[in-house]
Amino acid sequence: MRPDDDTHGPAVLIGSRPAEGPAALAQLGVPFIWVVDPDEAPPLAADGAIDIVQVPFRSDPLSVFRIPLPDPVCAVFSFTEFGSLPAALLSEALRLPTVPVAAVVRTRNKLLMRRALANARVDTLPFGIIGRDDPAPEDFPLIAKPVEGAGSKGIQFLPDLAGYRERITDLTGLLWERYVTGPEFSVEAVSDADGHHVLGITAKTTTGRPHFVETGHQTPAVLSPADAEAIRGCAVRCLDALGISLGASHTEVKLENGLAVVIETHTRAGGDRIPLLTRLVSGLDQYELAIRSALPWVRPSAHSPRYSHAAVHYFPWQDVTVEEVTGLDECRALDGVVEAEVELSGGHVPTWRYSHERPGHLVVGADSPEELGRRITAADATVHVNLRDTTP
Repeated sequence: MRPDDDTHGPAVLIGSRPAEGPAALAQLGVPFIWVVDPDEAPPLAADGAIDIVQVPFRSDPLSVFRIPLPDPVCAVFSFTEFGSLPAALLSEALRLPTVPVAAVVRTRNKLLMRRALANARVDTLPFGIIGRDDPAPEDFPLIAKPVEGAGSKGIQFLPDLAGYRERITDLTGLLWERYVTGPEFSVEAVSDADGHHVLGITAKTTTGRPHFVETGHQTPAVLSPADAEAIRGCAVRCLDALGISLGASHTEVKLENGLAVVIETHTRAGGDRIPLLTRLVSGLDQYELAIRSALPWVRPSAHSPRYSHAAVHYFPWQDVTVEEVTGLDECRALDGVVEAEVELSGGHVPTWRYSHERPGHLVVGADSPEELGRRITAADATVHVNLRDTTP
């Protein structure tokens, strides 16, 4: 920070996760008041935090107004889904640079997002609310999803009108959209006074029907120049239509017959270690750039690309009970392996319905897509699971 930074006051950070948020503030030398929710795990470290305050912002966004704040505060940040609205509310009340509250609401509510995109003619994807706006036969197949949700939770695939009518009572109130075929990508960006800056395009793989849980991401996506421009342009038009003007964004796009279609967007960096992949191949830290979009006087850190290509791969174990995992240390020692982590709750891995049920991941880098694929295969083969016998 500048020598006279005491005139700016500290920042406020809402949410204990992801760890990259507080780490970026500490790296940039920005002191902050850390706001955590009672339902969150407590912070593992508090470097840079001058105070830790607990309020239930996840269930009550207005609770952040009960926090005793110094005067002045330089900015309010949140890098977690449920902190985005309280951060915008507090920022607007303090007249600080922020993503507008209205823009956050549009991204958190998928029906409002669809309406805003349709009004701006960003795309013409058919949509409606089950039980109120019946789809036409030509709109099938459909995706049904909660109007407010995250992490692939609650997504349903409805192949035809007969299946829709059969399940309409159970699914009433969900948003339906025409199912978009084709590969899926995400666009990582940071917006500031100079516009939208695309940091990279990431390719996504999923489990497919019916829950579409992500199984991996690779950056940069291998695309023709025309397809890359179509995806980039679609994301930028989406950000404009929703009024997203500051900070990090993560926009999910599908490419169908050469046409890019918005799936959804978020006023935060992507999950699934995507910001790490972006930094590994570009040297651009999305968290630090998001902070500097609101605090342009903060001096940037120096980062350099480490690889030309990087990927996150999720271990494919499902519907098993794991007794022991071996080989992680050997895996971490392999060329290109940046992370190798396993998280098991009680040892049982269910059939995945949403992203939080995945048991662990690898982050791997390389200098070509071919070498990246070989390194992922070798790393995955090094990690072994011993399964517990659950036969009655």
